[in-house]
Amino acid sequence: MLSLRGTARQVQILELAAQGQSDKEIATALGISVHTVRSHLQRLYRTHGLTNRAEAVAAWASQESPTAADAGFEERLAAAAQIGASARLAIQTIEAMTQLELVNRERAFVGLTALDWDARLAEVATLGARQMAQQGYLSTVIGSIESTESPEIRAENVGYWSGINDMQLHSLFVADPKQRANILGPHRVVGAAWATTEAGIAFLSVVFA
Repeated sequence: MLSLRGTARQVQILELAAQGQSDKEIATALGISVHTVRSHLQRLYRTHGLTNRAEAVAAWASQESPTAADAGFEERLAAAAQIGASARLAIQTIEAMTQLELVNRERAFVGLTALDWDARLAEVATLGARQMAQQGYLSTVIGSIESTESPEIRAENVGYWSGINDMQLHSLFVADPKQRANILGPHRVVGAAWATTEAGIAFLSVVFA
């Protein structure tokens, strides 16, 4: 995982960027010019091999898992998701086939049969993940985006993180009794997808049938 270290000023800029603030808003908050904000970001990109602001924010926010010592992590993540939604940032989607491997590994631990990947469920999951990214908060496809062509959906796990991180979201699912029960339920197939905004916030939908 990238260890994103920078100057004190760069860290201040990243903290505000993670809250969804624009370069102009950051400049106003810190009492510097927009040009200075962008110069700091450009130096950060070069130092860490990054290409844009979204990558920098995602790398900074995800370099440490949220702990009791970082009580503001979830608030920063939620704020970035909400601001990204209100700004109508572009959204990119991708199937999350790594979730199939992680789900089946969890099922194997307790002696359950493996699930198969279902492309139709993955399409539903893609719609669900995109909807969450557009809204800026978690929601379910059950009863709202089900397809007549896909198997009957029995359960769904949803979550979001600062950038695509299959292992992190799976760990959160396993730690939650209800979502772990979904993983270990009497299902046959699974489909999953990520939707990521330009702010670097990635929403995940894992659908079971």
